[in-house]
Formats: sequence, structure tokens, C-alpha cells
Amino acid sequence: MSDAVIDRLVTLVRRTDADLAEAALLCARGCDPEVDVAVQLLRVDALADQLRAAGGAPASGELAAHNLGAFLGAERGFRGDPARFHDPDSSLLHRVLDTRQGLPILLSILYVAVARRVRVAAWPIALPGHVVIGIGDGERPQVLDPYHGGIVLDETALRERVGAATGGRVAYRRSMLRPAPAVAIVRRLLNNLTRDLVALERTVPALWTVEAKLALPNHVPEDHRLRGELATTIGRFDVAATAFERYLELTTGEGEDRQQARRAAIEARARMN
Repeated sequence: MSDAVIDRLVTLVRRTDADLAEAALLCARGCDPEVDVAVQLLRVDALADQLRAAGGAPASGELAAHNLGAFLGAERGFRGDPARFHDPDSSLLHRVLDTRQGLPILLSILYVAVARRVRVAAWPIALPGHVVIGIGDGERPQVLDPYHGGIVLDETALRERVGAATGGRVAYRRSMLRPAPAVAIVRRLLNNLTRDLVALERTVPALWTVEAKLALPNHVPEDHRLRGELATTIGRFDVAATAFERYLELTTGEGEDRQQARRAAIEARARMN
């Protein structure tokens, strides 16, 4: 089942019209096989139907942004909670639909999914350290911050957000408002899940998130090393050995990381006997 989920996820993120809600729910199903993607998508559809019934779309960029933020943020109460920032549930769309609290990326996925269902042009914007959304309005899109209740961000606020997220090392540029590709959003979501599941020692779902990332375009060598470490933890020594060896193939030098990976590969091969 997990292979089929990954196959569908890989196919989906290659589409320019990818439904980010489905992508997020596939990530959730990979972590929890009990998640019914079709049923959870109906909950997203219902939110869109409620917005449409309230007269929230279609509309101009400015009005559409106001309506979307007012409906999902002020009325429905979707927003972030800093106390739950490292809770894996904040990265699982079905749980975010239950609690109405999530990470910026999950809330942005939900906003975009609802907006597109009512034919409002919307896209995720991957600012450094913080994901927001854009609503189409000619050359000057409206920018909403779902994590803070769907408020509209002007350029002053955007400069402040970027400065705060980067410690002042990166300056805001309007080019940052370009749509983030679906694959980049999914990888960022999986990175969050990997981090939080590893911290809680939930090894099996953490391993799945790493294997999903490895199936996506542009994976990185570190994913192979982490796959090896997680597979070792649950006794999948054949997987671990292959992962460490692949990490060594993709990296160079004689740093401590490579030395540890070489030793780990040898140990994993030995434990297969």
C-alpha cells in the first residue's frame, strides 16, 4: 500500500494543476494507513461549498483574498499555534481539519485547495522559513498569511516576515511571491514530518517520509544516510546497507559523516548474515 501511495504522490506533484490537498493527504496516509484520502478530500470540498454558499467566490483578487481569509481564518478558526509547532499532527491535513491548527505550510495548502475549488487563482509562496499564499490580482497579488488567521500582508509586513525568519540575513524581494512548485511544497512538508517523527522516535512513519522524499525529483544524499539510520533502528539491515552505500556513492571526501556511513554499511551487511 505504501508503494502505491508514493507512486500516486510522485505522479501528482509532476502536474501543474496538482491538488495540494490530495498530496498532503497522501503524505498523511503514508504515515497512517487508516487515513481515507477520499473521505478527507470531501471535507475540503465541503469547506469550498460553504465558502461558495456564503458568496465568497468568485471575486477579484482583493475581494477574494478578503473573503477567503475571513471564512477560513476568522469564521472557521484555522490558524497556527506556536506550542504545537513540532507536533506531527500539525503537518497532517486530516488532523488539521479536526483541530483547525497547523503549520504554515499545511494551512497554506488548505487555503490554496479551498480557493481553487471555488475558481479563485491561488498558489503557495515559499518565503524563507514561512509559507504563505498568493491570490491572483494582476501584477500585484494579494498575499495571505494562513498561520496568522488569514491576514493580508502588505510589502512592509512581508519584509518583516522575511527579516524575522532569516535573522535579517535575507532581504525581501518581490520575486519571492512566485508560485512554489508542488514538488517543493511536498518535500518541505515531508521534511517537517521527518523532523518531528524522528524526534518522537516514531521510526516506521519517519522512514516512510524519507523513502517518499527519495522517490521525488531532486532528492539529496542526506536522505539516503537518514534512511540507513532509521532502517537500522528497526532491523531492516538490507535496506540500511543499501542506503548507506548509496550515500557514499553520492558524496565525496573523508569527513566524519562519510566515515560513520562506511562503518554503518559494513555493520549492516554483517548483521544480515
